[in-house]
Amino acid sequence: MVVGLSARTGWEKADGWEGELERRICLSAREDTVRGMFFNGTLDVLRSLGHQELARHCLDESGEPYFLDFFNYPVRMHYRMVATALPALADAYGGSEEALRQLGRLVAHRFLRLGVGKVMLSLKPLSPRQLQSTLPMAYRTAVSFGEYAVRWMGPQSGRFTSRRDFMPYPFHEGVMQTSLELWGGRAVRVSGRQTGGLDSECDFWWQ
Repeated sequence: MVVGLSARTGWEKADGWEGELERRICLSAREDTVRGMFFNGTLDVLRSLGHQELARHCLDESGEPYFLDFFNYPVRMHYRMVATALPALADAYGGSEEALRQLGRLVAHRFLRLGVGKVMLSLKPLSPRQLQSTLPMAYRTAVSFGEYAVRWMGPQSGRFTSRRDFMPYPFHEGVMQTSLELWGGRAVRVSGRQTGGLDSECDFWWQ
């Protein structure tokens, strides 16, 4: 059983991003999957904020006893978990947009410290310019859907584009921010926007 939006008890609704998540859930297909690290990242941030009860609720409603980081699970199950957790995360981070951004940061940290991501970080010398090949590859390793690309706009700036991806752009902003920082970027700035129904782009800069 997946997490249902109507199953909440004791948590208030978040702002409009919750409705956007539900719209995206409805557009997903059975073959659209994400790695277990997405689920574990959501549960980890809930526990770190003291929401152990909500984390248990999300896990119970998923029907899974636990999630394996590199096992595939339905994307619909994950985004219903995020939608259920979003009100509590929005309260902690000052809004659901920032909560989605923080989830992106945490998932990026988790991916880049495990398995394939760890190998990527071992490449020398580390440079933000490595994003052109490694970030789209990381996304393709983590999800079964979408098209991802990095285009350089200048010596220390570029644009990350995603097509048919189910997470809103603040999540990708968080992924970009963390990736650039881990690859050596300083004073990183990221600005995202939605460009289509399931499409978005994030401009980024660093020093």
